[in-house]
Amino acid sequence: MEQVQTTIGDLIEAVTQIALEAGKTEAEGYELASLTLTKILSKKRSKKSISH
Repeated sequence: MEQVQTTIGDLIEAVTQIALEAGKTEAEGYELASLTLTKILSKKRSKKSISH
């Protein structure tokens, strides 16, 4: 798996912009962004827990 170095702020901004374009409404876009970021961040947290 390839890793990309970025800040949390840049990640949130990029995911939100993509989700807002994909959503049918603004509310749906923000919901998509929230679900996506939750999934990304929970995967990162799980990997840290396993390695420590």
